[in-house]
Amino acid sequence: MYLTQALHRALQQFPDRLMTVCGDRSRTTREVADRVSRLAASFLGLGVQQGDRVGILALNSDRYHETFFATWWMGGVAHPINTRWSSAEIAYAVADSGTQILLLDDSFADLGPELRERCPGLHTLIHCGDGPTPEGMLSYEEMIAGFDPVPDLRRGGDELAMLLYSGGTTGLPKGVMTSHRSLLTSAFGSMLINRSVWPGSVTLVTAPLFHIAAFCSWYNQSVVGGTLVFLPTFSAEGFLAAVQRHWVTTCILVPVMVQMVCEHPEFHSYDVSSLATITYGGAGSPQSLLQRAMKAFPGAGFTQGYGMTETGVLTVLGREEHRAGGSRLRSAGRATATVEIAVVSPGGRELPPGVVGEIVTRGEHVMCGYWGKPEQTAQAMRDGWMHTGDAGYLDEDGYLYIVDRLKDMIITGGENVYSAEVENAVASHPAVASCAVIGVPDEHWGERVHAVIVLRPGMTSTEQEVRAHAKTLIAGYKAPRSVEFVNELPMSAAGKILKRELRNTRTNRTER
Repeated sequence: MYLTQALHRALQQFPDRLMTVCGDRSRTTREVADRVSRLAASFLGLGVQQGDRVGILALNSDRYHETFFATWWMGGVAHPINTRWSSAEIAYAVADSGTQILLLDDSFADLGPELRERCPGLHTLIHCGDGPTPEGMLSYEEMIAGFDPVPDLRRGGDELAMLLYSGGTTGLPKGVMTSHRSLLTSAFGSMLINRSVWPGSVTLVTAPLFHIAAFCSWYNQSVVGGTLVFLPTFSAEGFLAAVQRHWVTTCILVPVMVQMVCEHPEFHSYDVSSLATITYGGAGSPQSLLQRAMKAFPGAGFTQGYGMTETGVLTVLGREEHRAGGSRLRSAGRATATVEIAVVSPGGRELPPGVVGEIVTRGEHVMCGYWGKPEQTAQAMRDGWMHTGDAGYLDEDGYLYIVDRLKDMIITGGENVYSAEVENAVASHPAVASCAVIGVPDEHWGERVHAVIVLRPGMTSTEQEVRAHAKTLIAGYKAPRSVEFVNELPMSAAGKILKRELRNTRTNRTER
């Protein structure tokens, strides 16, 4: 099993089919394969050895696509870097991984000199943007033009394929080592259940490609030989225009993207009837938002994916469950075709249906470990299981219900409160655009339930109204004891609210 299989198959079966579209630039599979083999040759010419990391710090584009395949073609390890990090965080990932070659597009070319200074092992910078190549950097297009194609080394199996640094929601990011086998196992398992791509389908790559969800969406389309349309940055207008222009059939969105699209004032002026599947994931999606989205896209089938960087896609909630509605819409679906999941107690005992515990998984989809961190690897991978750090339960039919991150559980007055449940209640208030619920120190309760809320434009509400609304849906002790209104919530690149940042700025607050 090797990741370049997708490109070889597409070249054999659909050589003249449109493979990539980026802005006004489009290329067939034959053209892409030729460029990939030449780019791989240029990496070899720069001294990249098998197993070396090739970093890329760029927005989504067709060149990102080519860099992935070219890196694997010559036996390297792809290292996509989070574009939303500070320069210090980027430098940390580059230095920690030992990355020696880094590709930068126009948005990040100015960081080149700083990164070279901070990372002594970084010896080559390649400009993969559309503007002039900065001094001291190599030109991506000149490298491709200057080398003859080389054969694919076809490294695969348990060889390291990609180094993805975790989102950093709980501290310093960790390098997640994923093999060809683990990535392919995850991709194939989700494809069998999700069924969102087919030969001739068109995927709009919206989420950033350094994120595992975007990677899976991108690779699944590559496997079947369809067309990939790259959206460098997300905006509701850009998304709607791309769907209409390229007759997009499938995409993956995080909840904040869904909300932006549904609330766009010109939504109904665009033709989005081509969308056959919308997969959402990356963060909890309030039921109210999901219902709005299903009404906005009546012709599309909705699916939900749940997973993490360390595991790829774990569960899928399919179209059938979405059409049926009911309580199953609160679930994250069932394990994919290649995944085993369980819910265990703190002591590692498997729990019966309906009992909340930690979600664990095992199988060939699981990471190889954390880069250079054997102790943290051993902590996460115990007794043959990968411990996700998420709390949830399974029902009698194997549907997984996620209640919270274990670290986000609030203990107030001796009662366990799962913030996701409170967020779902608060988010159903008509004035609430988005919210996060955290535990903050409280002299009387130990912790109190605190809601941080962004209101919809032009709407108002009060702490009393929010608390009263929540109490109509959940027990009184779960309802927020305090409410705070803000203009925006801190978000990770994966569309997840950074609760660590919210907690860090509120740890000294006590009940008024």
